[in-house]
Amino acid sequence: MGISDKPPASITKEQEEKSWIDLINESVHTSDDVDIGDIDAVSRDFIVVKRGFVDVHYYYIPIGKAEGWDGNVLWLKVP
Repeated sequence: MGISDKPPASITKEQEEKSWIDLINESVHTSDDVDIGDIDAVSRDFIVVKRGFVDVHYYYIPIGKAEGWDGNVLWLKVP
């Protein structure tokens, strides 16, 4: 999955215009397709990913590690 200048034809105008705030509660996966949790918050520099309900873990992912959004999942550039 690479990032190109043109969005794929399958991405609608609505998906293309999502802001970081719109991605709260969306799923986050690593480049090797491991689900690490859902976006809990977004700051200027980090995406806060929450994993778990009883034993909760928070991961602070630098915004620069985000590879792309496919309409359902935020993909990261980390294995």
